[in-house]
Amino acid sequence: MRILMITQWFDPEPTFKGLLFARELQRLGHEVEVLTGFPNYPGGKVYPGYRIRPWQREVVDGVPVLRVPLYPSHDGSGIKRAANYLSYAATASIGALLLRRPDVAYVYHPPATTALPGMVLNALKGVPFVYDIQDLWPDTLAATGMMENAAVLSGVGSFMDTVYRRAARIAVLSPGFRDRLIERGVPEHKVHVIPNWTNEDKTDLTPPPSERARGLGFTDKFNVVFAGNMGKAQALDTVLDAAEKLRDEPARFVMIGGGVEESRLRERVHERKLNNVVFLPRRPPSEIGEILALADALLIHLKDDPLFAITIPGKTQANLRAGKPLLMGVRGDAAALVQEAGAGLTFPPQDAAALAAAVRELMAVPSEERRRMGERGARYYEEHLALKVGAVSFANLLVAAAQGGNRYGPVKRVLDATVAAATLITLCVPLLALVALVRVRIGSPVFFRQMRPGLYGQPFYMYKFRTMTDERGPDGQLLPDTDRLTSFGAWMRSSSLDELPGLINVLKGEMSLVGPRPLLMRYTPYFTEEERQRLNVRPGITGWAQVNGRNTASWDDRLNMDMWYVQNINLRLDLKIIWMTIMRVINRNGVVIAPDTAMLDLDVERGGAQT
Repeated sequence: MRILMITQWFDPEPTFKGLLFARELQRLGHEVEVLTGFPNYPGGKVYPGYRIRPWQREVVDGVPVLRVPLYPSHDGSGIKRAANYLSYAATASIGALLLRRPDVAYVYHPPATTALPGMVLNALKGVPFVYDIQDLWPDTLAATGMMENAAVLSGVGSFMDTVYRRAARIAVLSPGFRDRLIERGVPEHKVHVIPNWTNEDKTDLTPPPSERARGLGFTDKFNVVFAGNMGKAQALDTVLDAAEKLRDEPARFVMIGGGVEESRLRERVHERKLNNVVFLPRRPPSEIGEILALADALLIHLKDDPLFAITIPGKTQANLRAGKPLLMGVRGDAAALVQEAGAGLTFPPQDAAALAAAVRELMAVPSEERRRMGERGARYYEEHLALKVGAVSFANLLVAAAQGGNRYGPVKRVLDATVAAATLITLCVPLLALVALVRVRIGSPVFFRQMRPGLYGQPFYMYKFRTMTDERGPDGQLLPDTDRLTSFGAWMRSSSLDELPGLINVLKGEMSLVGPRPLLMRYTPYFTEEERQRLNVRPGITGWAQVNGRNTASWDDRLNMDMWYVQNINLRLDLKIIWMTIMRVINRNGVVIAPDTAMLDLDVERGGAQT
């Protein structure tokens, strides 16, 4: 399978899903190509040996890479950061179209703008994409202070809703992220939890010689190491306040990394004369291992924000793998992971007293037990979070998403919209007559509207002409469908005229002229994993199952026919189905006016549910 990785960050930049991931997908038998920018993260300066140019092709350790231009920046300026993100999204959208068509695209977020080339590739070449979410926008923008303009945040939220609809599959790093997306209306089966791993090939965890350790100050103190980004989201003033409380105790905080808050934190340490807080220069991942190996404990901390309760900070995996006890100052999923692994202590974020107490508690733990904590963390990483585990999950997800890809997809969409528009215009007078007849014979509203699962299971409202009354029994409940179906409504169904408003759904892009028939939302959980393939394409007004039995075929047969269509979709097949549909409507073959009288509902048949 051909996989295109779309990511703004790639080696030699530090990234979780870079060269290591690409090579592992290759090892699993896939062909991988990378579309990225010129390296400038995290300093905002283009790396030595590179210069911005219209494009640059290279092969990095056997992985072909296309680099496209961008505006290099990564400081505190929102405008410059936006220019950095948007410039890559624009040039990558062009670059994606110049590359050989992949079977599926993998899109790495952040930033959210990387979804744009994925959506362009999907719209113009019919390539499905898997969207890998590392943080939630606009939530993260607001929580970290990167963006405070309410109108901009609202616009970002609308853009994200579009991305979620267009993505074939979505990968998230924590159960909390999954729950949040489901709350926002993303279909449950579309979201998959795949935890992060760390740069296993870049971090040497061998402890340095004792002389080197003494030179770094790792001698007679209990060293709590914070390694990573020092930004507003990390709320590291809490560490300084805890250091103040531990001033007379044998504990030392070692801060290594960088970020927009580093200079201010250094000044605060100097002003407060905190001799138990030291800063070490930023170093690449390949050189951070010795610091992790020398630590007595590894600290992870984020500000006390509801968003961070559903995330797992990226450094968690690296710290677990280092085999040292963790001090986790993050609520929710991250704290639960540390507790499940038995790998350290947790404390409430932005609570300096609680952090100081956790350090004291860990210092009081016998060194042998601290060693076992670290071992448990490393073992948990290998069994649940390692690259070898996550890459297989991603490969399976990419294969599933690729089943909905087809070069014919964009052409099919253009044909659908053209035919639907032409038909609605041509039949406008008869349609208005039908509207009047339905209004007189059955009543208002004229249209029946019901939520159905669309492309990738995304809910939409399907339109039909109304064929039943709203008659109710003495108990106030609606009468059975067969009692409310009028003779005029039965004629509409038998002639399929009730389906004509579905052309509005086709014009809106929610349906196709031909595709698997959109079933009830409550049926989706009863599809087998294989049957979910029917959600990889837009549902149709008519389909292969409708011209091969219509409502008289069994559920197993109908769903098998839907899967066959998805696997064999092409223009010739669509034209054949449209012709067969016309002939069946004329001849009234396979028509069942009240389908519920011919077969059980799918959820009743498969799950014994009573509706």
